Amino acid sequence: MIQKNQNAITNCTAAALFLGFSGVASAQGEFSVGVFSDYIDNGESRSGNNAVVQGAFEHSHHTGFFAGTAISNLSNDSGDEFHGHEIVPFVGYGFAAGPVDLELAYEYIATPDVSGATYEGEAILGASVGPVSAEVGYITNAHDRDAEGSVVYAIGAGHEFMPGVSVDGAVGYDDPDDESGTAFWELGMSREMDQGTISLTYASRDESDAQNLFVAGFSTSF
Repeated sequence: MIQKNQNAITNCTAAALFLGFSGVASAQGEFSVGVFSDYIDNGESRSGNNAVVQGAFEHSHHTGFFAGTAISNLSNDSGDEFHGHEIVPFVGYGFAAGPVDLELAYEYIATPDVSGATYEGEAILGASVGPVSAEVGYITNAHDRDAEGSVVYAIGAGHEFMPGVSVDGAVGYDDPDDESGTAFWELGMSREMDQGTISLTYASRDESDAQNLFVAGFSTSF
């Protein structure tokens, strides 16, 4: 979902793999907020290499249904094409099938105050077994008709090798409907503290002009 920064808000995003698998839990609400030196989206910057502040609220029900909204600024540079905000309401349902946790979700990604406002929906199917997660996202209802039918595949895993210290990574494939696809990858480390979680993430794409992104962040939830 939104926040394709690793170890980020909803992971709106790859450590938990773009969705934080909700599963079946007691009814509860959670607020999250984070500050990151960049906004990673499928291995590239979505904020023009500018820092972002991101927040989210998610309410989960004991039946497995969940809903919420995430928001991010896109740039600190008022002259940047992406200056503005990204708002992502989402709904979904998570359940267990034996050892596999499954999740079905839909998110609506809107940037109402950027130059040339954009919007698109994404239907998401996710699955996780232990530390390994996989996800498929299908783009629909997009303002850019060329994006309709695009698919993003990703698989990732995480491991806590010391108390409170974890490494995680993901690889994916961005498959636009109208052109050849591109692989992307992310690798990160995070440290949980009483005040929140600090993280460092490396990300890039398999393109000749791709940037090597190194993103630091801090997030907390309550």
